Amino acid sequence: MKIASFNIWNSEKIMPKRQQQIIDEIEEVNAHIICLQDVKEEIYSELISKITQYQYSYYHDHNNENAGMVVFSKLPITTKKYIECAAIITCEYDGNTILIANVHLPWDSILKKEKNIVDINEEIIKLDADYGFLVGDFNSSDSSSVHHYLTGQRSLHNTEANPIWEDLGEVYSQKTNTKLEYTLDLINNPRWKRISLPCSSERFDRIYIKGAFKNAPPVLDNYYLFGKKVDEESGYCASTHYGVVAEVMFR
Repeated sequence: MKIASFNIWNSEKIMPKRQQQIIDEIEEVNAHIICLQDVKEEIYSELISKITQYQYSYYHDHNNENAGMVVFSKLPITTKKYIECAAIITCEYDGNTILIANVHLPWDSILKKEKNIVDINEEIIKLDADYGFLVGDFNSSDSSSVHHYLTGQRSLHNTEANPIWEDLGEVYSQKTNTKLEYTLDLINNPRWKRISLPCSSERFDRIYIKGAFKNAPPVLDNYYLFGKKVDEESGYCASTHYGVVAEVMFR
């Protein structure tokens, strides 16, 4: 099963040219499920009409902003639920119930991020599934309280993530002895080269799997980034973020 995430950048910059780049990237990844963040409702309508391999979708606006979150799925969506900063769906794959939470945490407040991720985790615990995935733009670095909470390295709001969440990027990096790549790449993504920013690149976009399984643990076959292609005409990538893909095999 292939699961992907992509923050597509809520901006009119290089539109509609960039919209076609986004479509091309999504089609090339060809995931079973892809979660998008920063999606205007009108862009969602355009994507539905042009990306034909996805029969099922779930859109929800994000905190009453002029953008939302989308889950596109090739598999029938059996349940849909929204909690602040997360659009949650379940589907069936190979005899298993799969839960996917499309997450987009706020960029402007660590207090909000911490509250949101605790609420999301506690909501997911209530839902019945064989496997659970947290997918999206967490606006939080590897050293953040959010990441440490999810991976069982600290508590937040007098709660702990139990069972913990495994970061599939970190798992694959250790498995293959390769370096983790930044998804918000201020050095190589042309969008950021045009702006002088006093900050560093980060790995904000991740895919986590819930570390307790009703059935046998899945095998992580691959994990990689996409959306790194630069259009020759515009000089831009499809987004300010690179997307992430995880390929897992259920046994």
